Amino acid sequence: MKDAGHRSVIEATLNFEKTDRTPVNNFALVTAARSAGILVKDARYTPDVSAKVSVDYSMKTKSDFVKPVVDSQIPFLDMGMDVHFPDDDYGAVHNSLVKEPEDVDKLAFFDPSKASECPHFDLCIIQALRKTAEILPEDLHICGLSWGPITTAGYLMGVEDMIFNMAMGEEELVSKLIMKSADFVADQEKAQIEAGASVMWMADPTSSEDLIDPTMFDISAKGIKQTISSVKKEYDAPAFLHICGTTNHLINKVKATGADCLSFDHAVDPAEARSLAGKELALMGNIDPVKYILQNTPEAIKKECYRIIDECGRDGGFILAPGCETPISSPDENVIAMGDAGIDYWKQ
Repeated sequence: MKDAGHRSVIEATLNFEKTDRTPVNNFALVTAARSAGILVKDARYTPDVSAKVSVDYSMKTKSDFVKPVVDSQIPFLDMGMDVHFPDDDYGAVHNSLVKEPEDVDKLAFFDPSKASECPHFDLCIIQALRKTAEILPEDLHICGLSWGPITTAGYLMGVEDMIFNMAMGEEELVSKLIMKSADFVADQEKAQIEAGASVMWMADPTSSEDLIDPTMFDISAKGIKQTISSVKKEYDAPAFLHICGTTNHLINKVKATGADCLSFDHAVDPAEARSLAGKELALMGNIDPVKYILQNTPEAIKKECYRIIDECGRDGGFILAPGCETPISSPDENVIAMGDAGIDYWKQ
């Protein structure tokens, strides 16, 4: 694996040191499969294919990160839940496990480090990460994937039921489920790092202000902090947290979770995000993935990237990326334009 400066520029960025380019994350999973002309199902349980198409896509799009074609709903399948997997998209969970208060105490999670307990998680995620690390031509940061604690809890209880329980004063019940989920998420992250992931990557869309009251985020933040703390006790890996939608009132609270970088959505003004984060929290974002990456031109994308770097990334502590996952049908040339922008901005 060639040291091409990918990890060193990210390390400098997380330390708010200026570099000669803005690092880029293509924020792609299944998009890599589509770019390679295959269906998601052809990569989901085929680690060699998952790794190859993802590495090829990251190199082509000038990304400093690579993430295999992993499916975030896989863990729920190994927990015995009803999950439907389309041929060319992510799985969809059709039931919940927690229906009564006593179900939280009964809830048992598999050990992500034991393939016998989680054959789907092992094949789709762990083996794909191992293969990615094996074939990686340059020192791209390797990302795994897990849902954050409150998002995991939302799948187990049902998001609407979880929010309803909070409204009905069952805060202790919901908090217990989130904290149990936090330990499970930490175990997933540890297993992924052992398999080759070089960063923690958590997506926590249920933490968004668009879904929960910011006061409820206090419980979520407690779970996030527990997950990150548990992993960092054993591994020296930077922690990346993605929260969809509006996060203006959450940024100060994210600082206290131990996250090294917050991936923020296009719903948030980049200048305001930078002001709120200061130099205590690195940021990643926040190009509109549909309006620009999916539907616009390379020229327009570069112009938008330059605007975002101007407002959020001139003094370090910033990684250029879409505000949420790169849509599966995004034209290659549009994602490449984002990769170019991180380099070309500094040549103006």
